[in-house]
Amino acid sequence: MNLERIREYLDKADGVSDWILSSRETDSLTIIRLPAIYTVESGRFIAHENPHPREVISSPSETVEVTIFSSFEVDGSTWLGDASGQFTSDHEAVLKTVTANLVAACRSQRNKPFPLPGKDEHYPEVELADPQLAGLDHAALIERGQQFNNRIVAACANKPGVAVSNLEVFIHRTRVRTLSSAGLDLVYPATRIDVEICFLGRPSDDKVGEHTARLSCRRLSDLDPEAIVAEYAAAARDIALASPPPHWQGPVVLSGEAAADFLTLQNSPLVFHANARMVYEKTGRYEKGKSVWADKPLAGEPLNLVSDPLVPFGLRSGRLFEADATPCRPVTVVKDGCYDGLIGPRRYFYYLGLLEQGIQPAGTLGNTLIPPGQNPIEQLTSADCVVVRAFSAFSVDVASGQFAVEIRLGELHKNGNTTPFKGGLLVGNWFEALADARYSRETQVYQSYHGPKAVRLGNLKVAA
Repeated sequence: MNLERIREYLDKADGVSDWILSSRETDSLTIIRLPAIYTVESGRFIAHENPHPREVISSPSETVEVTIFSSFEVDGSTWLGDASGQFTSDHEAVLKTVTANLVAACRSQRNKPFPLPGKDEHYPEVELADPQLAGLDHAALIERGQQFNNRIVAACANKPGVAVSNLEVFIHRTRVRTLSSAGLDLVYPATRIDVEICFLGRPSDDKVGEHTARLSCRRLSDLDPEAIVAEYAAAARDIALASPPPHWQGPVVLSGEAAADFLTLQNSPLVFHANARMVYEKTGRYEKGKSVWADKPLAGEPLNLVSDPLVPFGLRSGRLFEADATPCRPVTVVKDGCYDGLIGPRRYFYYLGLLEQGIQPAGTLGNTLIPPGQNPIEQLTSADCVVVRAFSAFSVDVASGQFAVEIRLGELHKNGNTTPFKGGLLVGNWFEALADARYSRETQVYQSYHGPKAVRLGNLKVAA
């Protein structure tokens, strides 16, 4: 689409006070590999080599999203509404219809006016595109994706009782351009790689387990095929051999994927309570310098957590928050176990008077950074405990912090023995659990989480 034509239209459109326009031109490549076809014969799984194990799908696309701001007066007061939509064409009839609908949506909102970033705003540089993928032609890009697939299949071939049933790699190369009525015109490249690998564990004819790796990153080199196979193939085997869940009340160690799911900012109640909007609306429990776990005494290591959208090649890194064109900045959300900085949109920073104090909004929610702890993993798991290696899907009530999450794969460590199990619910309160947490010295990068590879929580319940 012709962005200059859209810009000219928005500058003249009735009812439009300000606007932000974002274009994404994406070249996407999907490589699907099914190494084998499985049948059941006489109660046994039989693998047949797939004569057509690869399929390549190319899908270039372009999306143009717009946010419109409209200032209007009602009963002598001035209000500012905003609404977002998508242009599917730069034809004038389409521009007119979409813009008119968005202006009408704006006029239904009575928001107090707030300032948008000006033309002199500084937008930080951050590396978002894999340099090893950026210049490849189509054939070379396919070859890189297939090399990754081949390494996965080869590594799995060395693991007895485990096979790859399905392997999908998605490679996206995007050119992003963002314009605004204030004069912003920012252009930069970005890449994203998503993989989905399903492992089947078959340690014996009567036992079958399945575990799927769903991983994302910005650089293909950040995905280690051998390490992925080692972790997820072992999990698939353990799921096949797993016992029913135990009844447990006591220490629980979250390891690897489970630790990241529990601690990552996007999943945590901090997104609600440390949000400028919730503070303004007086619905969150945030108070700068106040303990995250309120009056509960600290029994472990204090949490330190940073939202950082400027990590090079970070999955949640970016240059600006496209909804209001705010530049991205790191913010310390929790410092030594206490609330510190706020996240959230520019509007509420203005409403709270923070902009006048020189406190700028962080822009987009960034990568979760937590420093390493004091304890080796071996020490965290040395005493009797339950170790959770994967959740089926982690979720928590953002207001109360209560959670009851199904365990995909766990281990009972008791009297020197380790027994894998699956099922059951991990039950507790997110805030209270962190008051008695000990973090591992070893670290990991999992999706947008950069932090300890394990965390020991002092007292949680496993409901069988």
